[in-house]
Amino acid sequence: MNFRKHLPLFLKQIIYESKSYRRNPAAAFFTLVFPLLFLFMLRIFGNDSVEIDGGIVSRATKYIPMITAFSVIGSSYTGIAMTLTVNRDIGVLKRYKGTPLPLILFLLGKIAHNTIVSFALAVIIAIIAFVVFDVGLPTNSIVAFLLTMILGAATFTSLGIAFTSVIPNSDAAAPMVNASVIPLMFISDVFIPMDSAPNWLNGIAQVFPVRPFSLSLQETYSPFSSGLTSNPENFAILFAWLVVGVIASLKFFSWEPRT
Repeated sequence: MNFRKHLPLFLKQIIYESKSYRRNPAAAFFTLVFPLLFLFMLRIFGNDSVEIDGGIVSRATKYIPMITAFSVIGSSYTGIAMTLTVNRDIGVLKRYKGTPLPLILFLLGKIAHNTIVSFALAVIIAIIAFVVFDVGLPTNSIVAFLLTMILGAATFTSLGIAFTSVIPNSDAAAPMVNASVIPLMFISDVFIPMDSAPNWLNGIAQVFPVRPFSLSLQETYSPFSSGLTSNPENFAILFAWLVVGVIASLKFFSWEPRT
């Protein structure tokens, strides 16, 4: 496919995705407002000191990147999988099939739009953390932060699209999607730190993309970070899952309701 030839169509698809997103208040609420509830809970439980690699930081400095990881995964994986399944069942995707829009541009449009939304969400959380909790912005590790966000959002969006191929209908979307990701969050430094967890459990979690994404974000927020990632294998794992997600999406994605 000549991407230069299809670039205007790709840009129009991103604009369409943005308009469609803004016209869905429920999606905007759970993407942007729901994570703020976790910030409020963090305020309730206090902001005492905790230990991380390199020294002592406030509890907020430890948990803000974890909340960011949860928010991005919720938007890029959970949200996209559920929304696409519903749109598939009500015939919206079937109408896409009759347009000149190639599948690859449809997928790239979804990935690009969700990456933009994830950035906006991460910036909102970072600003609130800075103003309310005095958590330093990840300016020292800005390159690593940007790379983590781009790679993470793209990876989870592609996996969310791919996962729709195993969801039979919209009624099954919520339980199946949540069952596929929430257990991973519990063992992947998203809900609770796993510093004291058994090595075998952390090893299992490290195979999947949730833990590498959360740990990479935590590293960018660390005031002891050198500015460059000390764990490039996390990026390698995310990229590998991005490739898996894109290939699976191209091979198994369905425009029409499953029978």
